[in-house]
Amino acid sequence: MIELVEIFFGAMVVGFSGALVPGPMLTLTISSVAQKGFWSSFFISLGHSILELLVVISFFLGILKYLDNQIIIKIVGILGGLFLLYLGADILYSVFKKKIKLNLDPGLNKKNIDIKYSFNFMLKGAIVSLINPYWYVWWISIGAAFMIKSVKFNLIGVSSFYLGHISADFIWFMFVGFLISSGKKFFNQKIYKTILIICAIFLFYLGIKFLIDFIS
Repeated sequence: MIELVEIFFGAMVVGFSGALVPGPMLTLTISSVAQKGFWSSFFISLGHSILELLVVISFFLGILKYLDNQIIIKIVGILGGLFLLYLGADILYSVFKKKIKLNLDPGLNKKNIDIKYSFNFMLKGAIVSLINPYWYVWWISIGAAFMIKSVKFNLIGVSSFYLGHISADFIWFMFVGFLISSGKKFFNQKIYKTILIICAIFLFYLGIKFLIDFIS
């Protein structure tokens, strides 16, 4: 029992170490919550967690090891780097052309998101993970180590690892969603644009770094 608790909280701490680092997921959460409200952060995290559930199941069945291939990692890295550059450019374009604005309606976080938007946010949450090469690297390194320890306790051990890991994503990104959807008390248009510009610059940095790391 103690081992399972250690697996759960260990996975949570490691999950926070990845979630807290600015990247595509954070940028997507900020822009989506500003436009559609708090619950978009939940569905983005849900899409991300469903993708990671598939990875855990694949690992449990012994399939994930086939992704440990330098050619596959290089292709994913190059495509991911290019996509991150595009995402950064698109954000800057939207900000300076005033196509994206922060909705400071205090009641925004109380509005319901229809099924169509829910599915779209879930899909985006999965895609931003798929285009991040470090997500693959993490799973065939740190994730693999956790899984090896977890499978010793069969399904309950793997479940403890998975729940601990995704809880970090839900806690962090929904907290960010809450801050943004709270409106003027925490955010304003200037702060929002500044954060988006910083995120875009960081995406440029990540994209260039991905291309340099995986081309060389």
